[in-house]
Amino acid sequence: MPQRLLPIRRLVTALVVCAALAPALAGAQTPPSAELDALRRDTLARFEVVPLRQGLALVGRGRERRVEIVDGLILDRGTPLSGAELRARLGSDAGTVLRLSYLDNASLRALFAPPATPPAPAPTAPPAAAPPPTPSSPPPGAGVGGPPPAPPAPPVATRIYRRTGARIAVGKSIAIEEDEEVTDAVVAVGGRIRIAGRVRDDVVAIGGSVELLPTADVRGDVTSIGGRVTISPGAQHVGAVHHATMHDWPVALAWPGVTGTWLDLGGAGRWLTLAGTLTRVALLAAAVSLVMLLARGRISRIGDAAAAAPLRAGFIGVGLQLLFVPALVVASIALAITIVGLPFVAILVPLALVTMFVAMLLGFASLAHAVGGWAARRLGWDAPAAIGVAILGLALIVLPTVLSRLIGVAPDALRAGAFTLLAVGTIVEYIAWTVGLGAAAMTGLGRWATAPPPIPAPADAAPAGL
Repeated sequence: MPQRLLPIRRLVTALVVCAALAPALAGAQTPPSAELDALRRDTLARFEVVPLRQGLALVGRGRERRVEIVDGLILDRGTPLSGAELRARLGSDAGTVLRLSYLDNASLRALFAPPATPPAPAPTAPPAAAPPPTPSSPPPGAGVGGPPPAPPAPPVATRIYRRTGARIAVGKSIAIEEDEEVTDAVVAVGGRIRIAGRVRDDVVAIGGSVELLPTADVRGDVTSIGGRVTISPGAQHVGAVHHATMHDWPVALAWPGVTGTWLDLGGAGRWLTLAGTLTRVALLAAAVSLVMLLARGRISRIGDAAAAAPLRAGFIGVGLQLLFVPALVVASIALAITIVGLPFVAILVPLALVTMFVAMLLGFASLAHAVGGWAARRLGWDAPAAIGVAILGLALIVLPTVLSRLIGVAPDALRAGAFTLLAVGTIVEYIAWTVGLGAAAMTGLGRWATAPPPIPAPADAAPAGL
């Protein structure tokens, strides 16, 4: 009988030993609390943790840095990743992900669960005796449950983002709204970048500024070339800031023809505008001088016609400006319809453009010569040179525009009337070009002394009988 009970005794002894060692073995498999806290801090510093129904997702900077941990497996869109693939993708962050994969789903959820708010301590009774109860206030402890419990802490609001890819713009600005998350880079060429949401990659603005609003969250470098970087209080930014500009002058130059686009050139924009105006005036003076040398007689006849009927010349000039392009298009279509006239379309368009340019230049030179002659007579000059008179008239016509550009580069306190002078100069130059064009059309580009030329009288009838 003792021989039969021996195996039973050994089995009972083994079960007792296993029961005694079970807590020690369980404690060896579960990491200590300090190690878990360090792992949690390391993970939150490198990734954004998104709880899932089973496991969790880790989102780093860039779309390719998103992985999931489910039941101890590291997945990429449902595909398991090996250790080598994980290290190739995440680099130094792969060790943190591997350590998390050793935990089960319940441990992961408990590790990244929001900390519970400790209950508010109950108020302690004062050492002095409580005052006697009054009719208006119930005695202490009269309530059923004693003092009212502290109100629960409000839940932490979770921001929900709509994810978008890379944002690249040329010739316009970019605005990242508060509910938008950009997983790739944000690049603007010739525009500004305004961020109120989240960007998980670099932000680059060439020819514009970068502004981070209080709700912004940027996880990459911020670079601005030709602008400035503004980070509002409360904005979150992890990365470097690169900033290159000429000077901190609040003057910007708008690109013509592009709506909402700004090129931040600083104070250099005003000097470039002045240089452009002076260059245009110099080229115009050279053209007027050449026309005076080659067509002095035509210039005089056009100027006389403009002085004799300025309103008529102005109306004709406006009509030519409005009808030139439609008439040219209609004539080209009419010639293109017929097979015979089709080759003449290639000749009509450049010929019409050259004729219009010559008419405008002759008309403007004639107006400049007429204005210069009037100024010379006022100044008492005797028999000035024709080219000198034309240059004097040109200077008087463009004087408001040049003055406005000169005032534009002055200090801020002296730039009050720059816009008014610019508006006056633009109107004066437009009137000179328009009246001159109309006078050139009235005189047939200066071929006629009057507009229109007189019709010659018919010859007398021959005597009868001859």
